[in-house]
Amino acid sequence: MALHPASEFNRPSLVQEWLSRYQKGYFVTLLKQHWREYVPIVFQSFDSHDDPAKEERLANKFLFKPLEYFLCNGDPESVFQQLKERDLPSQLCGHVFKNGEPTYSCRECATDPTCVLCMECFQTSVHKKHRYRMSTSGGGGYCDCGDSEAWKTGVFCGKHEPKTMEVEDDKNPMEMLPDDLTDRASALFMATLRYTVEMLTWEHSDHLPDSLQPEGELSNNYVCMLFNDEVHTYEQVINALQKSVNCSHKEAVDFATTVDREGRASVTSGNFKDCEKARNHIEKNTSRHGHKALKVQVMHITVVAHQQFALRMIQWLQTIIARSDGLRRLFCLLSMQQQENEQSLMEVLLLADTQLWKTARVQSHQLMMAGVLMDQECKKKFSIIFTKHYTNLMKAFCMDDHDHDVSIASLSVQIFTVISLARTLVAEHNLLSVIIQTFLQACEEKKNTKDGKLMFERNTSPTFKRACFSLHDLKYALICKPGPTEWTDQLRTSFLEGFSCFLELLKLIEGMDTVKRQIGQHLEFEPEWEGAFNLQLKLEDNIVLFLEWCGSDRQVLIESYNKAVEVFGSCKDIDRSKKFCYSVTNANVDCIRFDVGSEPISIHLPVTRILAGLHTYLGQHGLCFESPDCSLVRPDPVELIELPLRVQVMVAQSNANMWRRNGYALINQIFFYHNVKCRKEMYDRDIVMLQVGASMCPGNDFILHLLYKFGLINWVREEYDVPSGQEDSLRQTILLAEEFLNLLVVILSERYMQGVGEVTRADIVKREVIHQLCISPLAHSELAKALPEDTNHETGLEDVVKDVANFKKASMAKGPQGGKGKYELKPEFYSSYNPYFYHYTKGDKSKSEEAQVKRKKESNESQALPPPVPPKFTPQFAPIVNLLQSDVMIYLMELILGRAAATRSRSLSETQLERVLYLIGLALHEQRRAITDGVDSFDFLSKACGQTKDSTKVRKDGKCIQTLLDSIVNSHIVTHDSIRDLVTWTIKTLTEVRHMKNEPVSCEAIGSVTSPRDKQVEMARKKQAMAAEKRRQKIMAKMSQMQKNFIQENAELFDNTSTELFPRNGSDMDLSEVDNSTFPIALGMKRTSVGQTSSQLGTCILCQEEQEINFTNKPMVLTAFIQKSTVLSLSRGTAILHGEEHDPLWMRSDLNTGSHTSSCGHMMHADCWQGYFDAIVNRERRRPLRFRHNYSYDIEKNEFLCPLCECISNSVIPVLPAVFPTQNIAGDGSSYLHFRDWLDGIHKTVVNSVKEPDDVGKGEDSSIIYQPCPLTTITKLMAESVASKFQSLWSYVQDPSGSGGLSIEMKDMLKKFSLDAFSFGLDLRPNDDDVRVVIMVWNTCAFTIQSIEQILRDENKPLFGQMSSRQSDCLKSVVKVAASYSQVINPDLVKQHCIRLLSFLFPDCIKNKKTDLSILDVDMFHYVVAMVMALPSLHIDTSGINQNYSQLPSGGMNDQHTLHLLIGVHLLQILLLFDEENCGMEVDGDYEGEALLILYNKVHSLANIQNETPPLPWQLSVHVRKAMMPFLRCTALLFHYLTGVPGPSELSESRADTRDDFDLLCKYLGLNSHMSRLLDNQGELMDNLITRWCKNTSVKDKMSASYQPHVQYPIRINKLIPLPEDYSELINKVSTFTCPKSEGEDSRAPTMCLVCGQMLCSQSYCCQTEFDGVTVGAATEHAFKCGAGSGIFLRVRECQILLLAGRTKGCFVPPPYVDAYGETDQGLRRGNPLHLCEESYAHLQKLWMSHAIPETIAHNLESNSTLLTIDWQHL
Repeated sequence: MALHPASEFNRPSLVQEWLSRYQKGYFVTLLKQHWREYVPIVFQSFDSHDDPAKEERLANKFLFKPLEYFLCNGDPESVFQQLKERDLPSQLCGHVFKNGEPTYSCRECATDPTCVLCMECFQTSVHKKHRYRMSTSGGGGYCDCGDSEAWKTGVFCGKHEPKTMEVEDDKNPMEMLPDDLTDRASALFMATLRYTVEMLTWEHSDHLPDSLQPEGELSNNYVCMLFNDEVHTYEQVINALQKSVNCSHKEAVDFATTVDREGRASVTSGNFKDCEKARNHIEKNTSRHGHKALKVQVMHITVVAHQQFALRMIQWLQTIIARSDGLRRLFCLLSMQQQENEQSLMEVLLLADTQLWKTARVQSHQLMMAGVLMDQECKKKFSIIFTKHYTNLMKAFCMDDHDHDVSIASLSVQIFTVISLARTLVAEHNLLSVIIQTFLQACEEKKNTKDGKLMFERNTSPTFKRACFSLHDLKYALICKPGPTEWTDQLRTSFLEGFSCFLELLKLIEGMDTVKRQIGQHLEFEPEWEGAFNLQLKLEDNIVLFLEWCGSDRQVLIESYNKAVEVFGSCKDIDRSKKFCYSVTNANVDCIRFDVGSEPISIHLPVTRILAGLHTYLGQHGLCFESPDCSLVRPDPVELIELPLRVQVMVAQSNANMWRRNGYALINQIFFYHNVKCRKEMYDRDIVMLQVGASMCPGNDFILHLLYKFGLINWVREEYDVPSGQEDSLRQTILLAEEFLNLLVVILSERYMQGVGEVTRADIVKREVIHQLCISPLAHSELAKALPEDTNHETGLEDVVKDVANFKKASMAKGPQGGKGKYELKPEFYSSYNPYFYHYTKGDKSKSEEAQVKRKKESNESQALPPPVPPKFTPQFAPIVNLLQSDVMIYLMELILGRAAATRSRSLSETQLERVLYLIGLALHEQRRAITDGVDSFDFLSKACGQTKDSTKVRKDGKCIQTLLDSIVNSHIVTHDSIRDLVTWTIKTLTEVRHMKNEPVSCEAIGSVTSPRDKQVEMARKKQAMAAEKRRQKIMAKMSQMQKNFIQENAELFDNTSTELFPRNGSDMDLSEVDNSTFPIALGMKRTSVGQTSSQLGTCILCQEEQEINFTNKPMVLTAFIQKSTVLSLSRGTAILHGEEHDPLWMRSDLNTGSHTSSCGHMMHADCWQGYFDAIVNRERRRPLRFRHNYSYDIEKNEFLCPLCECISNSVIPVLPAVFPTQNIAGDGSSYLHFRDWLDGIHKTVVNSVKEPDDVGKGEDSSIIYQPCPLTTITKLMAESVASKFQSLWSYVQDPSGSGGLSIEMKDMLKKFSLDAFSFGLDLRPNDDDVRVVIMVWNTCAFTIQSIEQILRDENKPLFGQMSSRQSDCLKSVVKVAASYSQVINPDLVKQHCIRLLSFLFPDCIKNKKTDLSILDVDMFHYVVAMVMALPSLHIDTSGINQNYSQLPSGGMNDQHTLHLLIGVHLLQILLLFDEENCGMEVDGDYEGEALLILYNKVHSLANIQNETPPLPWQLSVHVRKAMMPFLRCTALLFHYLTGVPGPSELSESRADTRDDFDLLCKYLGLNSHMSRLLDNQGELMDNLITRWCKNTSVKDKMSASYQPHVQYPIRINKLIPLPEDYSELINKVSTFTCPKSEGEDSRAPTMCLVCGQMLCSQSYCCQTEFDGVTVGAATEHAFKCGAGSGIFLRVRECQILLLAGRTKGCFVPPPYVDAYGETDQGLRRGNPLHLCEESYAHLQKLWMSHAIPETIAHNLESNSTLLTIDWQHL
């Protein structure tokens, strides 16, 4: 019945009815009747997981197409096209960003960092050549291209540039619309928008509005709707759903994912009773432990259907208004039009935001942005409404449980950052006051009832955290700072009102979190301190912006200064009634009585500090307290300095260890007080305020205030130096005195603050950079991190760094992080170094001093670190320099210099002396400046030289600063050369300044100041150096004599010991008596004799015992790691995941899954290793299960770390002694067996060894019996002369005079390794009885050789000679183990494998076998390895075998003919798969090419393959030589390690020309370099075999046009996928990627596999899957399917590389993208443009190719314990 109306649907008649009646006022009624009927039909399958495409189709047919036809009164497409053509070219981009889309902000031209461009606009804009910042959008904002208020220059990109100079801005786009269309659109927009707003805000869940209520009673069909919140976790929701609605875990995960993504989901459906029951269960299961219950509603399906339609309606409206500017303007005006309740529809939607679920919110916000916010007129109206309701919106947001980015409050950034709009809102609608008052209301709950200050608990409530978003809005509103000419009276009034509110906020913070020094016992509970600092961080930018506003207008500055003084005075932190009179040297002052060591003190003084900030602007406007034309209130300077001074004293006392009992809370506060993030508005402002006080106070008074607060009343007295009983506090007093002097230095020398010193912002940044680089050279990011940021998050570094430093790029030799370039300071700027730079920490100060003294030593300069010449103070702060000539200062200088000159002083430290010398240096600089400028008021010189008698004090013995300095030049108290040199520098400078003032000082005196001390020091140094040299020579002579005596006494021992002059051969490749005059040949009759091998020594890394490796000593092993690998795979995604049914005897030609073995090369005794491994296992088993956690190794998988290098391992490779064939085959050729005869013998063996069942119908491979035929039976079938030679090929095998065989322990180790190769290679449990064990040993040997050969080829290294020791040790051992393993298993098994291998090459031996396997399907090198290892066992007499180690392949005729046969098969593979594109240069006169062409035509004819254009002979010749090279190189490595024949010297060195490598390899392997002769004239049998191989039907199928072969020869070297050079291209590409399991939803963590390029939705519940019974993430699953367990991925939005190994291990490593400074940017925090670093990517490529991913992960997990806590399997 439900579909009955749909069957009668007639769109033309429906539209016609609407058109005929809409003007009569019936349109809304008709629409609702239609929706009442059809909406349930279209959306009735909501959340039933039906086909979404069907829903889309029905919605268009029944609901949206009729609306479009009504609107257009004709074909919608043609009408919309006409409307679009009438639009003026848009100059506003307005592109709305998707989540993860790249955005660009120009750091030079953007008004603020929120002004961004989309990628398309950025690529064609001028900003691409500027300094820009790249980031990824969180979704929701839009491109600001074309917005003149967003950009200082470069407003338009190339696409949106106006075509004409005059733009018709004022033309109304609605005028371009036809009148009748305007009427229809008005009716339609109002109807649809009203319906949408009504349904989204509909509060009833069981019935609809009357106009939409279906006729009759509603059916009993309900859904239980679960809503999203940000309180409950995924796990809580999943568990609750499993318990409540009886769903599976997978269904619960899907529900939770949908709820999180869309905001709500229907979790069950049925009648009302069942849904209500489910609702109660869910609420009950989620409200435990005091948690708020999940929101659940039982809703009727028709209500849900209409709400779904309302959401689709929003999307449809966005589409329609985007079709025409006129339609957009019309929609905006209608949506902002007041309705019956005096609110517009947009206003209703705005206020109802928190009632909506997530998707509804996002869609409504997008409608606002696409509509009212894109229209300037409506945007202003909307902004006024937004400001009007701001307080209510923020209150609702604070009580809400959704994130800020899906709240309507987040639209503030789109409104308040528009300068003209924000300025209007500030002036006319009191925006600043509204925002601050809103935040102040939220602060009420945080007020302390005692003093009204803010007080935070340890866990700040979420409501207050949400309220702090108002401070971001405040910053946006303050960005619109007016220029001096843009102020109006209304703006001044509104701003000052806002500033008053801001001061009220600061007053709540002033004096909060007071601390009191603990004296008796340690603080019991650490007080909460973080809340205040977090608030401070959020306020900093606002404070700076408020100050800039105040400083931009004289009138505003005066009034704001007076308001700040008033608020400062109203703070009750200073008790002005308590006074203390204090005097020094006839100077006395009344100080405010306060003991920092015993009374409460706060580090938070924002009111005081904002007053200091305002004070720095007074000078810019020529304001002073004495000016008659202004009404500035003069504050009391003593009160101004009181609070900042208390903080400085507290910090000083803390540095003197007086606050140790106050715990870490105080230490952390002091740390952040000085930290670069906070210091600008804390520490720096305190120093400015002290400078303000110093400029307003008499010099003597100011210093006395400081002395009193520091508690140095007694220290400053001369008699303090006399020993007394007060020794306890002496050390603290000395340290406090040092801190006091340090503060004086800072107040006098720190002038790099605008308004304090005559400096620019560039000067300030330069100074910061200079002092950071004086510590050490720094990378760009390290330097930027050390500098404070402005309100736009800029440091100003790039503008100045090139002036003061040189950038030195580093090489990539040290891996991916080696390319980080560093800045080094230019030498001429070292003179600007100030060791008392106030932003140095203690550590920075000592490091910088050490670096500068070291530099000066190396260049033979004086080690003094004198003060640099400071810039001038501004006139307002100029009186500060008078501190230097005040009586108290002179007294202090003389006091400390006098103590330094005394024989003994208990209260002096070298630090005090150094700081006083520094102050004197500053005074001399000021004196020199005063003399140069002709200023007479500053006269430090006279006082320093004792020439004036202003004070009544009479000096004893006429001492003064100058005479005291002279007396301490050689004082024993001065132990540091740098301080001694500083004394000398001070005396010299004093003399020079006196000379400038025309005082009687001779020029010679200036030059000779330093000479006596320098001569003494130099003589002392020479004397010490001579003594040291004599002592060294004496010791060396004695040691040399002792060495000679020892060698004479132990001559016999030294005959057998290696020394540097007579090295002992430590490798089994170093062979004695090798004839180097002949070319080495590894195979056949002419095989090179390798002579006797030298003994190989090995040292156990566990017991340190060194021994010779042989059969009698204890067996030794190498640590090894065996892993499945797809690194060489030529067909991605086909990894063999489960090996139960897999037959590894035939390695596929595409190498899809192999087994790789690697080793770190460290050797141990087998029993030592066993003991070490058992200890690890036992330790793990003893650990309680609940305390076990992830390690870098998994003991369940036999993993362990190498005891020496901690390299991940899971097996051990036995180290076998070198036993090579010692005799050559008879040189006369008497025993030589021709290839065709050998082939005939092998053929006969196979034919007689394969037994087929009688029943033809059972001719399957599994039923064929492989029973090796005895050698005697075969020889009877051969000619006598041939038979004897054939039999002699196996005679060496029967030779029992071997090397004594293998020990039991060695056999056990061989079995251990082989079982591991089987277990890890096939991912199966170890099984001794599995016949595949030996095959896996051969396979891992072959695959490892192929892997290493590819690495050498990729790095252009020679085949021999430049392999790493790890690679060569590993290959050497693996090849020997593979060759010798046949000794420890049943020889009959090896024989059967051998017959099976050979039966593949002789298809005629099995008449009834049905197989699809052809020569194109098999990798011939794996086949070679298996054949070479198995063939020696083919004719072993098992009855007589006992100890034959000589079963090793010998490189004899058997191996030569085997290689001959198999290389011939490989040649056929190459010819069949020939591709003309792979040809090289043409070669003339190529006879080999002609022969190959004949063979090429023959095999193609046999295979029945048509080739219209056969290749040219030279093409074939070149291609065959090139295609054969990888096979030959691998085979050469195999036989090199099997036979011990060294490789040709030409292949051991890097050569530019490698064209003759093919001939060299053929010669080394005993092969004819003319490949055609391998198959030509080799007898009838060979021809028959070729025919059978080529006529295999599988060959023709694979060569058909429809079949794309995976394999091309030469086998290509796999590479990681190519990446774009510009990282933003990658981000842009990824922004279009949607989660494959969610309908069109953006992926949160898009991750790209660098092996195959597939994009994955990682770290998301939606894409988790079951894999082997475990829930894993998309990346983990893909790592198994693509990389057999190992994966290398690029997490695009985080810009980091993810490595995975197995299910439980992974790590993050730096990406291959770097900025211009060679630095990576993981997380895109800095936002610098990133470009691909080829060296870094090559490093990742090598990491992957060398199978080092598990090793890298293990090392990272060992070094970074935080990585162990990550659930890697969920990524």
